[in-house]
Amino acid sequence: MKLPVSITARSASSCRTFIGITFSYDIGEISYLTIINPAAAIGPKKEAQHRAARRQGRGPGAKTQSQSINGRRHMKNQSLNVISAFSAVGLLMATAGPGAAQESLTVAFYGGEWGDAIQSCIVEPFTEATGIAVTPEPGVSSVTLAKLKQQKGNPAIDVAWLDGGISELTLEDDLVERIDPEAAPNIDQMIPEGVYKDPNGDIYALSTGFYALGLVYNTEEVEQAPTSWWDLWKEDFAGIVTVPSPSNAMGVPFFVTVSRLSGGGLDNFQPGVEKMRELEVSSYFDTSGNATNSFQSGEVIAGAHYASAAWSLADKGLPIAYTVPKEGALGGDIRVHIVKGTPKQELAQRFANFAVGVEPATCMANTLYVGPATKGVELSEKADKRMPWGPKGSVEKLDLIDWIALNKKRDEVTQIWNREVAS
Repeated sequence: MKLPVSITARSASSCRTFIGITFSYDIGEISYLTIINPAAAIGPKKEAQHRAARRQGRGPGAKTQSQSINGRRHMKNQSLNVISAFSAVGLLMATAGPGAAQESLTVAFYGGEWGDAIQSCIVEPFTEATGIAVTPEPGVSSVTLAKLKQQKGNPAIDVAWLDGGISELTLEDDLVERIDPEAAPNIDQMIPEGVYKDPNGDIYALSTGFYALGLVYNTEEVEQAPTSWWDLWKEDFAGIVTVPSPSNAMGVPFFVTVSRLSGGGLDNFQPGVEKMRELEVSSYFDTSGNATNSFQSGEVIAGAHYASAAWSLADKGLPIAYTVPKEGALGGDIRVHIVKGTPKQELAQRFANFAVGVEPATCMANTLYVGPATKGVELSEKADKRMPWGPKGSVEKLDLIDWIALNKKRDEVTQIWNREVAS
């Protein structure tokens, strides 16, 4: 509700005051405009009498006794009307009360094209549907995690988007709240892979779209499309490929996958180290933008990169394509969370429920080409071909990561990478 009040006054004569008070306020989706003109309360007949009395003066400023009495009565009536008008202001302001301020949420989410999609597909439609304002708090997952840790117990953020992997860390640090299925009935239409539960079975995060790290290549420079991760090790690609470093969200999973496919695992990274040493790269990328720039400049012609980034380049006219390796694309997702301790629990629950609805999920899938975690999404022909799991595929085709197990090895992998691979 908003309540701007404007009060204007002008003097028409020494005994004639016009007061205008205008109210403009919104309640829900209905707008009101109320104009209170106390002078108008005198009535047309009385007003005409006052004008006639003024015209009958016997000289400039001269008044008869009766006119003086009438003038005083007129001024008294005007004063009463002004008091009444200001009483109306007070009554309206009191009715509006402290709840008159518009309800709002502070929501942390990404920048760039991901943030633009969340803004247009989820945030703006939510505000339009509910009237609840949303203040963005931009930042990548690691930055948002740092803010949540700093604000623990007294959060300024109410809702937060985080990537898989970081999401599990917030659960471990008790930074996120339980999402109530009764307050978020849209959960019923989600696939099981998109609903994240703690060891007690309580929901702590909901997916708003799956992405994947797969094989990206330049269609003009690469004669035969790669089909396996191992194709990146081919001599044809020596020195002109890129893969993620552990600083990237998919860097640690990529290294662990290479290690596993080479005969190692979470308890034995040496096969992965040896295999990575054989790969002749142009660069290791820390951010998706670094890899995208390398493809744009022609510095690299193939690599392990994100499906959404590849299709974004293709939409700009670059000869870039994405394919799912036969071993499976590494799958991740972006998840919405309710921050522990937010005083706006009810609003946050409503937002989480809205975010996983069919219409927002449809918009996200057709805009970013992320795989929907919500059932009933209708994909455009283009989006269907650009899903992270490939045309006509499903989430089962993604190599989904056990982030809880992986997070326990994250620091060790980073140290091994810096010491034995990157150096």
